[in-house]
Amino acid sequence: MRRANATAVRSLLPVLAICALPLAGCSREKPQQPVTFEHLPDTTGLSQGAAILQSFAPYRMSNGAVRVSGEARLPDSTKLQIAIRAPGGSVALAMAQVVVFGGRFESPPLLGDLGPLPAGDYRFEVLAHFDADWQPASVLHEIASGSGLRGPGVTRARNGDAALFLTREARL
Repeated sequence: MRRANATAVRSLLPVLAICALPLAGCSREKPQQPVTFEHLPDTTGLSQGAAILQSFAPYRMSNGAVRVSGEARLPDSTKLQIAIRAPGGSVALAMAQVVVFGGRFESPPLLGDLGPLPAGDYRFEVLAHFDADWQPASVLHEIASGSGLRGPGVTRARNGDAALFLTREARL
């Protein structure tokens, strides 16, 4: 009989050890980490000044595709990205990159994944980064890499470079 009890106790030991492991760390206090703050570039006054996007007109073509035309106070060859989203949505339904010439831009015909976007309200986003990955050297030279760029929608990207981000809402 003693042998049977000893065998039962030995077989329960691993189960007890597994149950005790989570409790082992409960009484220890974790050392407090110092609070640190991320240093962000100063954006004071970036949105002050004349509007960079002077006009913005989305419209539907006869085949249902959407086009966007507008005027921007930016140098020739500046690249802008236009995205169409449902209000409150995070996924772009359609997107295109346009180039400014003579202060004007016009998107190609934009369609959704399944063809023309249905009639309704949409949010249009205009985005431009003023760095060497997005803009040609001539644009960066003309705007001093965006350091002097000011107006509604001007902000700083995570790396500190100038960026333009504007939203417009329209019914199509």
